[in-house]
Amino acid sequence: MKSQAPSLHFAHADRVTAPSIRTIKSVRTPRERFFWWYSLSLLFLGPFGFIVGPLMARRGTRKVERLHSAAAWEARQRDHGFTWWQWWVMTPLTLMGALWVFGLLSGLPMFLLVLWAQLTQS
Repeated sequence: MKSQAPSLHFAHADRVTAPSIRTIKSVRTPRERFFWWYSLSLLFLGPFGFIVGPLMARRGTRKVERLHSAAAWEARQRDHGFTWWQWWVMTPLTLMGALWVFGLLSGLPMFLLVLWAQLTQS
């Protein structure tokens, strides 16, 4: 992540324009983006949300930094971490996702045994 402010845009040779307030306000902070991708992917994808959520949040952050560099820099500056309610939402979702992963992994040996028996049966 860049720590310097991006340069201002030059619309005309004699006038420098800064990004509008509307653009700056509409860009989510990286932690907000992570929270929503992580929470919703865990809800809808189960244990696969552990992989999909962070990857999609990182993809979204890179896209915003590429398309709106000044607004992304402003969003990083006003990012102060997760709020208390985000922690309260993410904690049970993470525990529930961990139980889903445990359930999948505990059933894997039996699934592989049945698959092997079916494939080797003459």
